[in-house]
Amino acid sequence: MTSTARRIALATAADHPAAGGGRKQCWECQRRRVVCDAVRPVCGKCKATGVVCPGYEDKKPLTWLAPGKVKTRTWKRKKPATKKESSKTTPEEDRSPDSNKAITRAGSQMVHIFPPSPGMELRSEVCDIIEATSYWNESVYPSFETTQLMKSPWIIPVRFIHYMPAATRHALVSMAIEHRMLRLSHKKTDPFMMEIRARFHHHRCLAIQALNDDVCNDATRGSDMTMASVMVFLYADLMGSATASNWRHHLNGYKSLVDIRGGFESVYRLTPYMAPMLLFPKIVETFANSTSPADDQSEPNHSYDNIDLIAELYQSGYYPFLPCPVDLFTDIIRINYLRYLIATDSLPEDLGTPQSASEDLIEDIIEFSPENWVETRDADIREELLLMAQAYQSAIALYAISSLQGLRALPSSAGWRAVRTIHYGRLISLLEKAAEAPLMKNCVEWPLIVAGFEASTGSAAGRVMVVKQLVSMSQDLGTYLPLAAVGMLEKFWSSGKRTWDDCFDEPYALFA
Repeated sequence: MTSTARRIALATAADHPAAGGGRKQCWECQRRRVVCDAVRPVCGKCKATGVVCPGYEDKKPLTWLAPGKVKTRTWKRKKPATKKESSKTTPEEDRSPDSNKAITRAGSQMVHIFPPSPGMELRSEVCDIIEATSYWNESVYPSFETTQLMKSPWIIPVRFIHYMPAATRHALVSMAIEHRMLRLSHKKTDPFMMEIRARFHHHRCLAIQALNDDVCNDATRGSDMTMASVMVFLYADLMGSATASNWRHHLNGYKSLVDIRGGFESVYRLTPYMAPMLLFPKIVETFANSTSPADDQSEPNHSYDNIDLIAELYQSGYYPFLPCPVDLFTDIIRINYLRYLIATDSLPEDLGTPQSASEDLIEDIIEFSPENWVETRDADIREELLLMAQAYQSAIALYAISSLQGLRALPSSAGWRAVRTIHYGRLISLLEKAAEAPLMKNCVEWPLIVAGFEASTGSAAGRVMVVKQLVSMSQDLGTYLPLAAVGMLEKFWSSGKRTWDDCFDEPYALFA
């Protein structure tokens, strides 16, 4: 097992051919009878198919075999078999030496998280952790890094895993498994899904147990590591269809840990390096509140009271796949808060009537200038950022109008219908352009959800486009949330209902 772990760890090294000789074919390509590209230390074809390359050693690597498949052979001469005994030979014994070798090779693959043959292997949890780290660094990290509009401090390889708490390590394994399963979700009859799913739940349970121990321990309850583990676990749960609905429990638990340390602002001012750990839950919460009933949001008043601090955090670094200008992002917080006040009949007198407050907010959104904003950005990507800013501006304007009309804060007049029509047409056009650009196609999940809501009264072509892009995004990113959005939108389209809260009738987190 030590040699296997070492080979997996070496897979994170630079992929370039070795200078010297050795085998021209790796063991896996030889087994599959395909031409090997001979890249060292990891064969490119193995990497592309998600198989950990067995290497180029002259001797075939040692492998684990299922019990009973191969009998040990002794140097002692065997006694001649009787007629009765010879009639009881097993199918394994009837096979030729060549077929036995083929069986051995078929069961010897080293892709442990996603085994090529069913049946549990003799392996430790450490092997899963090492392999998950290799998977993140070789598959997930490069694909994320090369599809970002701007350099992001959030996109980094997994390092120093031996220093991480057990909860974080096991959460990373469950994330790797979930990511890979979503990438392979088109293989409906994959015989290994049950075993893979069992490993996912095994590591998730270990993460829960470890996190529970950390939270129950006075010495570790409010530590940086425990807070980071909660955030990793939140993201891991948001990735999967069976666990995405747990998001609010994690957010509530995280807020309790923040309160133990003096509150949101205190944690940021005293430990500024914790900024990512404070921003991530606020991003999840803000977009989740937009797709939740107006009167059942997650602390919209807290976000509104800390809106300046959240804006400061938001500008600390580009959040992956979210090229939304900070002014428009904080407008979403304002809309969420206004929806909550109107729905709970608690609008302060100084904000005026629901209609006047709604109109003032929408006017601010429409007056935002993407052209002026993009002038402060990198010249190399201004064209892409301009398209993104315009898409988010139209999506946020539509969200404000549609959600506030559903609360009767705005009339369904011809004027407002015209505004919605203009911004919907503009949004669809921008989303179609974004779909053709590798750097932008995965940056528009939330605008696609808004467009999907508006498409309920639009054309069938608009609905098809929204579904197609969200399904593609789910597979590209290896996350379930876009598929959850598709399910909700299709249910809404067939319901015949019309208001925003009819579509999002329960609290849903659809972006992370």
